[in-house]
Amino acid sequence: MVGIGIVGAGRMGQLHAVNFAGHTAKSRVVAVADENPELAGRLAGQYGAAAFGKYQDLIEDDRVDALCICTPVFTHKEISLAALAAGKHVLCEKPLALTLDDALAIHQAAEKAGVVFQVAFMRRFDEAFVTAKEKIKAGTIGRPVFVRSTGRDPGLPPVPGWGSDPDACGDISFELCSHDYDSIQWLLDSDIKSVFARAGILSSVEVAKSCGGKMINDTLVVTAEFENGALGSIDGLLNIKYGYDARVEVVGDEGIIMIGNVRHLDVITGKADKHMTYPAAPSFTDRFVHAYVTEARHFVDCILEGRKPVVGSLEGLKAVQVALAVNDSIKKGSVAQVK
Repeated sequence: MVGIGIVGAGRMGQLHAVNFAGHTAKSRVVAVADENPELAGRLAGQYGAAAFGKYQDLIEDDRVDALCICTPVFTHKEISLAALAAGKHVLCEKPLALTLDDALAIHQAAEKAGVVFQVAFMRRFDEAFVTAKEKIKAGTIGRPVFVRSTGRDPGLPPVPGWGSDPDACGDISFELCSHDYDSIQWLLDSDIKSVFARAGILSSVEVAKSCGGKMINDTLVVTAEFENGALGSIDGLLNIKYGYDARVEVVGDEGIIMIGNVRHLDVITGKADKHMTYPAAPSFTDRFVHAYVTEARHFVDCILEGRKPVVGSLEGLKAVQVALAVNDSIKKGSVAQVK
């Protein structure tokens, strides 16, 4: 039985705790740490776990075999390095870090530690994405030449708050589109080598005004070129009221694979008085509910069986490299190389 310590008792900490405690037979939640004692106590109480105010308490607790890091991205390096140094396994929420130096430091430490380090890119465990990967690898659509990835969320991170502060969260490129960067590189089995991107605040103008204009961009469009010559486009949107929407199309020279949660339709609105045909999922937690369970089980199995996870620190690093290039392109208004 693997003892899990949850670091961060907010939305993601609560989601992972449910899966480790209730949907994974080989693990249990033994401790929760959060700077907010009320949040830590409430979540810990649901599972008969110990509540702490500092992540260091979990690292020092012998009952904790692995940490599930669900804290703001700018804390990931400190917590990850401390956990790895103590020989704890780690499941770290995305994005891995905000800078290349921090991401490299985590990756290098994870490689040396000899423990399981998994990044929470849950699309890797979604049945539709896995099936698409298998079919692409089998040559069902021939040679992939183009990929389009769409990620849209009906909400905004809390304003004000670290998740809506572009300096603290890395802007929409990190906060929303990290999943897209990872999944399309995985599907095409090729790294992105250059990007051109534009972003702006288009659907949340009044919200941005209320916080003095310093807010995460809500609209992002990226054009990408892959090492294997394929081309791609990524669009990420926040505060889009029709629901959560994650779709990918991979076009090959002999066919196309379409992954998504919205079936064919003409119009979808988020207005209560309008009929909605085949509506989008309310949130990412609904769309990927089964993927999160499989992700947790994979992490635990890797620990018990001594296996490397299918998505580790290297994949987290690669997504950070793309996110940084996207932000660089937005700032300069020109093509940026992924470094």
